[in-house]
Amino acid sequence: MNNFQNIYGQDLAIKILKSAISKEHISSAYLFSGPEGVGRKKTAKVFIKAILDKNMDRESTRRKIERNNHPDLLWIEPSYMVQGKSISQSKANLENIRIKSPPQIRLNQIKEIIEFIGKKPLESERSIVIIEEIETMNESASNALLKTLEEPNKGLFILITKRPEKLLTTIRSRCQIVPFIRLNDNEVYKIIQKLEVVQKIHEIPSKKMQDLIAFSDGSPGKYLKNLQYWSDISIALQQKLELKLTNKFELLKLAKKITDELNIEQQLWLINFQQNKIWEKENNLSVIKKLEDLRKQLLNYVQPRLAWEVTLLEINFNN
Repeated sequence: MNNFQNIYGQDLAIKILKSAISKEHISSAYLFSGPEGVGRKKTAKVFIKAILDKNMDRESTRRKIERNNHPDLLWIEPSYMVQGKSISQSKANLENIRIKSPPQIRLNQIKEIIEFIGKKPLESERSIVIIEEIETMNESASNALLKTLEEPNKGLFILITKRPEKLLTTIRSRCQIVPFIRLNDNEVYKIIQKLEVVQKIHEIPSKKMQDLIAFSDGSPGKYLKNLQYWSDISIALQQKLELKLTNKFELLKLAKKITDELNIEQQLWLINFQQNKIWEKENNLSVIKKLEDLRKQLLNYVQPRLAWEVTLLEINFNN
């Protein structure tokens, strides 16, 4: 159980799971509930390793879990429907497939779980199913999962959610709740110092790191994503964004630079980041609203450069 030492800031969750392991009293279903990026998935992996590590060849078991090819482990994540076929969210991101409708846990995935649980485990005492973003289930999938949870079997379910209130009450009642908490900024700072991002941390100014932490909602995982977004912006553009430009020509050049260098996803992140920074430091609702209007324009496929030009000019000359 020493691997739990790499889970930071989640003492209650770790206490619950360690107790279950030491007493050999593993529930049939757990609900890992809390915000994204605070260690829910990482903790799930540590937990199932501790359960499956009872086999003789522990190193082989751990490798299979990391590679997601353990025969007694099924890891489910929300999926899209593409030309009649289900494609996972991670695969869609990897292949840069952009779909307007949000991903869901679908009925066909629950049927896959039922079939998996119905088979005898090959290497372990029980089969294990992990479902990410369980709150994205549609009604038919929810009802099918509930029926599966109600039936006694040797399976172990770990449901991961950031919105437990969206689940059926009957599903929540059949799970052992494992709470994950949002951390404060000081805790996030301490945690990221321990991670393998120290080199990148030292590459950005302390003030900017504070802005990124404040934008991370108490989530080290979200901080790492924000750090990646900021690091992907060129140094020249970073410097331009930090300046208080008042010359119209310079503002138009900034709009061009933003749209030339950043894709729409990066532009939307930048808008969110700037809104948060303005809210934290200036509380200027007028500017925040203009940035919100810009976001809507980009999502509605308005010509990006024109939208940025108008917004930057309005912010700097109408406030």
